[in-house]
Amino acid sequence: MASLATLVNRFVAVRDFADAVPAVWTRTESPRLRPIANEDVYLFVKRIDNSMVVRAADPVARQARTRTVATGFVAAMLVIAGLVPAAYNLMAGFTLQNLHQEQEKLKQQSAELDYQEAQLVSYDRLEQLATSLKMVDPAPQQVQYLEGKSKAEARNTLPSTNPIATSGAAAQ
Repeated sequence: MASLATLVNRFVAVRDFADAVPAVWTRTESPRLRPIANEDVYLFVKRIDNSMVVRAADPVARQARTRTVATGFVAAMLVIAGLVPAAYNLMAGFTLQNLHQEQEKLKQQSAELDYQEAQLVSYDRLEQLATSLKMVDPAPQQVQYLEGKSKAEARNTLPSTNPIATSGAAAQ
């Protein structure tokens, strides 16, 4: 950026050298240093205190700011509304994967429990428990058979009577 002093120095220096003959001009160059640019310009810095200055209200600028904020808010809401389904699908996928893993774990536990139950209820184990507890099969006179017309109704028969014989006699 040029100042007034720079422009004046250029014109004055050019005028001096323009009057000289070109051949003499090349020989008469002085070994002096070139002048420092704008050395004759003195800058004075004055402190300015703007603490007492109050900005005037500008309703147009306020409306522009309000519109900008509202536009930004609406744009953010649209972006969020666009990203919510994708995020929901991602979270649902994680939940579904966790449920599949839990289902597989529960199936394995169920299979292990079924195997343990089959071992506990096996005929060999029951016989072993019966002998260790000194259990014996009941005598035929100790067995009572219940009869009824429905599952909710049961009728006792005496152990001395044979249920097969009485039901067979009734059928004849």
